[in-house]
Amino acid sequence: MNYIKKLFLAAAATLASVGAMQAEQDPNFHIYLCLGQSNMEGNAQIEPIDRQNVPERFKVMACVDYSNPQRKQGEWYTAVPPLVREYTGLTPMDYFGRTMLDNLPEDVKIGVVPVAVGGCKIEHLDKDYDPSTLSSEADWFRNFMKAYDNVPYARLVECAKKAQEDGVIKGILLHQGESNTGNPEWWNKVHKVYNDLLSDLNLEPNSIPLLAGEVVTSEMGGVCGAHNAVIDNIPADFAMAHVVSAADLPQKGDGLHFTAHAYRILGCRYATEMLATMGVKDPVVAYSEESIFVPSPTPAEGDYIFNLKDFNPSIFAEGTFDEETGSFKGGQWGFGGWESSDPVDLSKYKYLVAELYEDERDNAHLRVFDTMDYKAVPYSSAFSGGKLIVAELDGMMKNLETGIEPLNTAKVYRVGFWGFGRNPIRIKQVFATNNNPYDISDKK
Repeated sequence: MNYIKKLFLAAAATLASVGAMQAEQDPNFHIYLCLGQSNMEGNAQIEPIDRQNVPERFKVMACVDYSNPQRKQGEWYTAVPPLVREYTGLTPMDYFGRTMLDNLPEDVKIGVVPVAVGGCKIEHLDKDYDPSTLSSEADWFRNFMKAYDNVPYARLVECAKKAQEDGVIKGILLHQGESNTGNPEWWNKVHKVYNDLLSDLNLEPNSIPLLAGEVVTSEMGGVCGAHNAVIDNIPADFAMAHVVSAADLPQKGDGLHFTAHAYRILGCRYATEMLATMGVKDPVVAYSEESIFVPSPTPAEGDYIFNLKDFNPSIFAEGTFDEETGSFKGGQWGFGGWESSDPVDLSKYKYLVAELYEDERDNAHLRVFDTMDYKAVPYSSAFSGGKLIVAELDGMMKNLETGIEPLNTAKVYRVGFWGFGRNPIRIKQVFATNNNPYDISDKK
């Protein structure tokens, strides 16, 4: 075969390959790159309602390997949370995707490609970040970065290129800023990440929107709320940037992270802003400030009930408890509940329900320990001014300095309530069950 003929055949093969790839790419598969720190990673407990009715048209590309649930890096899955990594929580992405689908034609699919690192600065997400500087970072942060081989930007580009084989990148969602609070150069750094991504993904400059979410506001107790003044000040030369408001969204008590309810609303706000760039006005929003469903759970036969007569109000700090009214008044930063040196196996149950008689006013948290050591890190979930927690036992996690680890629900030594000790916590009931309190299918 002569040289010219070889070149011709090689070129034909290349064109055939490109044509096949273009044929497989679905223009109705809309893909969004999602990056940020802990609020994009997901810091609120995933509740049963968040796993229900997730449309199959809403996909997530795993950007790391999962073991629970089983997911492989670079593959698409129905976007049932957690979306970022195993044992992470609810994120704005969850209700962003669902709301987008509620307002787009039925032949459209939505895919999210998430890379997020709790505690990271915008510099850690930059193309030119030097991973050798990680040696000076805390162990827990190095553990988070390790999931992306210490270079989150490279992982995002790698997965985004794979996603482009299947669909079309339509936008970028960003939630980051707490670790750069008040830095006037923040937008310049964000703009660089945006420009680098478009260049490395062969997208036209300024061709897709970037949506940046506000952090927890100062009015809602946000310790980094001052950074919203920076976020809101979009540079004139960044026409594709848009801000997503966090106004009136509650936080979980640490001043940094939103509640599960707030993540749902924030996700809808991201979608509303993105839809506006597509010309969709007055979109359908199924989850809003006015649409909270709070069930009234009732124990059933076979449930494990924590008896109030066995409640110990002084597991940590001296407290009091009135069984008749369910009123627990803890000592300063006190903890009261149930504990035993003979652990309880709750692994055969799906949910742990903790309900109060009234909305709490003591920064109350439900805590579950898989060790007798009270100083050990437990599972912890804030009531955030509410009166009900329905926690999935299989999804319980502990935020250790070395990373997030699952709680061993087969060996539960202690269950109870932590608070400031300033106001009573009125406990109605605590029980483990296999019945989902959010399932209203048999109540309609």
